[in-house]
Amino acid sequence: MRSVFQRTPARLLGILVLCLTLAISLAGAAAAQPFGGWLDLTGGTSGYVAIPHNPALNPTGAFTFEAWVRVTQIGQICNSIAGKGWSQAWWVGVCNIGGVPTLRSYIKGYNTTLGYLNFDSGAISPTLWTHIAVTYDGANRRHYINGALAGTRAETGPLTTDTSEVRIGSDSLYPYTPAGSIDEVNLWNVARTQAQIQQDLAAPITGPVQGLLAVWSFNGKPNDAVAVYNGTLTGAATFSAPAPPAGSWLVTSQIPGYQFKVRVTAGAAITGVQESDCIPETLCVSASIPGRSEVLVRIVGPKPNGFLWPNIVKFNTSQVEVWADQLSTGSIKYYVLPGAWPGLDTLPGLYDRTGFVP
Repeated sequence: MRSVFQRTPARLLGILVLCLTLAISLAGAAAAQPFGGWLDLTGGTSGYVAIPHNPALNPTGAFTFEAWVRVTQIGQICNSIAGKGWSQAWWVGVCNIGGVPTLRSYIKGYNTTLGYLNFDSGAISPTLWTHIAVTYDGANRRHYINGALAGTRAETGPLTTDTSEVRIGSDSLYPYTPAGSIDEVNLWNVARTQAQIQQDLAAPITGPVQGLLAVWSFNGKPNDAVAVYNGTLTGAATFSAPAPPAGSWLVTSQIPGYQFKVRVTAGAAITGVQESDCIPETLCVSASIPGRSEVLVRIVGPKPNGFLWPNIVKFNTSQVEVWADQLSTGSIKYYVLPGAWPGLDTLPGLYDRTGFVP
């Protein structure tokens, strides 16, 4: 990039939403990444996720790119967070500007009349998880950091296109990867508002949503969990989410299209056992912990809106983990409750498979 860089099918709404809310409240949304696994990058040119070219991934009228990033080291002056050929189409990255890691974007590549149409605005934390967003509505390009507007640049005209593959953690024309992690990469063909961006900071985008093209959640696979734009893990990039426990997946005809694994940790890991006496449209999984009441996780769905809904109806001081594999997309979602709800052995007001939680 030369001297310029020197300056759905139905998808899970969420499993264990209550657990994720607790994790966010304890750690802070900008400091903690609350949505399961993520993509780890070692830096240099050593690894990324590649998604084959599709014209749909090259919006021309309006544009939004969102992601959670944790950049621990910028190997070059600039590094690629994601791109589709920086000098031809769109690119989002982080650049060292005055010693500050700064969000940079291209949405129209290189213009022979106007030159390099890069926009630099928004400091990215060098150590904490940070949510970034770049939008374009046909009149303005905007950068957001953790939902706060970081800068606006007035510009008009259609977005340019390219036939390059989409790369996450790299770019076909600038293959320099930061060291760190990337998660929940969302691409839209609409310009999302600040209120919409802020609304989704505390939970993953679930789709299908108007204008949502793809969601790469990186929960064990490089697949698009909303549509069909699946990727390939390349080089040294890895996923951080724990692998599902050994053994068979849990399936139920009450929730077609999904399979599950549940693990409860109390010293040694205990794999959840599927219960047969479960109310319709649910999957119930339990595990018995010596000296404590059992753990029972009920996964409810799909409802008419297409979503799956969770309830933890009993738990104790042990960690609870759930893996949910959507068979149509191959997307594995990973959710974890790190420990007990403070001071409680049950969640009042919820039901177990035999009645009220005692």
